[in-house]
Amino acid sequence: MQKFEDAARSLTEGKPILLYDFDDREAETDLIYLAENMDAKAVTDLRLNAGAPLTVYISWDMGQALGLDTYLDFVSENADASSIYGALSKPTPGFNPRFSITLDFRENKTGCSHVETARTIRELCTLLKDGDAKNFAQLFRAPGHIPLIIGSKGLLKERNGHTELIMAFAINQGLFPMVVASEMIDAESGHSTSLEDARKYGEQRGLAFIGGDELMEAYG
Repeated sequence: MQKFEDAARSLTEGKPILLYDFDDREAETDLIYLAENMDAKAVTDLRLNAGAPLTVYISWDMGQALGLDTYLDFVSENADASSIYGALSKPTPGFNPRFSITLDFRENKTGCSHVETARTIRELCTLLKDGDAKNFAQLFRAPGHIPLIIGSKGLLKERNGHTELIMAFAINQGLFPMVVASEMIDAESGHSTSLEDARKYGEQRGLAFIGGDELMEAYG
């Protein structure tokens, strides 16, 4: 599909794209960059023009290579159900987050600034692309400022969140499936940016806009 090819090209050129999920799910739009292209300018764009916490999406295979589970999986396997960790992790109907750990690159001072945030992301991307997961703990520390989200193993056959949508897109377009995203927030209302306003924003910036329905039809 030409639309997908154009969006993939934008990502490889260091430009962001917009991804909307579904009206009957979160009804949210993410502003997304490829992790390998992250720099301080991109971090600034995500933090100022999207507004929600910046998160890094990695594939299930990458999570396995790093030895990481989702937070909920880790707690269910290692914490007593009566502990505060167990209590906080009690499932909520319809809520299936894929959050894992938070981290920083060890050579950063704090990891909070746009420059250091971008470096953490690029260093992790390089480690994964080089197949150097054995040095993960040597190069990174946790907790930190960068939240990791791990896509489900079966992608869209298992879950249809923003993580799985963009992972399926990246893999099918031949891109390295590690991205950085932030949900679009309306600065005036404080709520998620509406689909209509997100589309207008994308048109004003000349950004590719993809919907979950299109991705499910192509890859689901």
